[in-house]
Amino acid sequence: MKNAVYLQSGGPTSVINASFYGVIRAYQENAESGTLFGAKYGVQGLIDDRLIPIRKDRDYSSLTAIPGAVLGSARVKLGDFSDPIYSKILATMRKRDIRAVFVNGGNDSMDTAERLDRYFRYVGYDCTVVGIAKTIDNDLEECDFTPGFPSAVRYIVKTLTEISLDIRSYQKGRITIVELMGRDAGWLCASSALAIDYGLGPDLIYIPEIPFDPYAFLKDVKQIYGEKQRVLICVSEALKDAHGQYIFCDDNHLDAFGHKQLGSVSKNLCDWISRYGHYPTRHIELNLMQRASAHLQSPLDVRWAEECGFQAAKAAAEGKPGVICIERQNGEIRCALKAFRLVANKVRTMPPDFLRPDHRDLSRKGKAYFSIFKDDSLRIDIPEEFR
Repeated sequence: MKNAVYLQSGGPTSVINASFYGVIRAYQENAESGTLFGAKYGVQGLIDDRLIPIRKDRDYSSLTAIPGAVLGSARVKLGDFSDPIYSKILATMRKRDIRAVFVNGGNDSMDTAERLDRYFRYVGYDCTVVGIAKTIDNDLEECDFTPGFPSAVRYIVKTLTEISLDIRSYQKGRITIVELMGRDAGWLCASSALAIDYGLGPDLIYIPEIPFDPYAFLKDVKQIYGEKQRVLICVSEALKDAHGQYIFCDDNHLDAFGHKQLGSVSKNLCDWISRYGHYPTRHIELNLMQRASAHLQSPLDVRWAEECGFQAAKAAAEGKPGVICIERQNGEIRCALKAFRLVANKVRTMPPDFLRPDHRDLSRKGKAYFSIFKDDSLRIDIPEEFR
C-alpha cells in the first residue's frame, strides 16, 4: 500500500468514523504500507495541504463509537479542470507522494471522487481514487443500504415510540407531525413504520416518491382524529405534488450543488391543518439528531461501515478505482466495488409500493426490505392493563 489520504465529505453520520477506522486498520495490518493521512475538512484539506499523518502504533478503534466527522467535513463542488483548485490539490499530492485517495460521502461526494479520478488521469498522475459509501438518506445507487442509515433508523424508531407514548398521556391530544430527513428519497420516513410493530408508530406516513394529495391528507387526518382524538404523522422533509414539484421550498436559495433550500414541511402542514379545522397541532423536526445520535448506533451499521473502509483500502492497493457499496443477496450482505458513473450524482428513491396506498404502514415488500433493520430491543413493554 502506497501513501494515501482519507477525507470525509458531506453530512456526518454516527458511523462515518467507523469507515475511517476501517481504512486505518487496513494500513496498520499491512507492514509494508506507506503513510495514511487524514485531510482536515474534506477536499479543502487537500487544497490547503492540511493533512494529519495516522500513526501505525496507535489504537484508533475508539473512532467506531464517535459520531460526527472527526476530521471535519466540507461541501465543495469541483468545477472543470481549468479551476486552479486542481493544481493546488496536485501540489499537495506530489509533495506527500500520495497515490491513493479515499472519499467517504454520499452522491454529491462521489461526484467529487469521480472528478478527482478523471483529473489525475488527465494530467497523468498515478493515483487510485476510491469512494466509500455514506449517507443516512439511504439514497445511493448500487447500495442495498448505506452506512449511516441503520443507525438513523434505530434512532427514529426509538424516538417515535417515545413520542407516541407522550401524546397518549392526554384523553384529547394534538395532531403531531414529525419531520424526517430525505430530500428526494423517503427511506428514513418510511422506516418510522417499524415502530408500528410495537403498537407505538405513526398513523400516517408521507414520502416524496408518492405525490402529495392535500385533500386526501386532510380527510385522513380528520377521520383519525375523530376516532382517536390524536394523530401522529411522519413526513419527509420534502414532499412533491403530482407534477414532481417540491411543496414548501425556497426556489431562490440553492446550495453548492444546486439543491433547493427546503422549507419546514411539518410547520407548514400544521399551519394548514389549523386553518382548515382549528385542530391543536405540534410540529417536531428530528433534524441532525438522526445522524448524530451515536448512543443508538446500530451494530449492523458499525460493522459494515468499518468493512467498507477496509475494503476501500484493499481496492486502492490493487489499483482499482470506484465506489465501495453494500449489496444484499438472499439475505447475505457483502461489499462490492462499483463504477463511479453508476453512483455519482444519482438518487436511489424508495419504490412507492414499499408503502401501503393508504399511507398507514409498509406494504409486504416494504416489510421484507426493512426487516433487517428491525430491533426488538427498542420495544417498550407496557403492562396489558395500561394499554
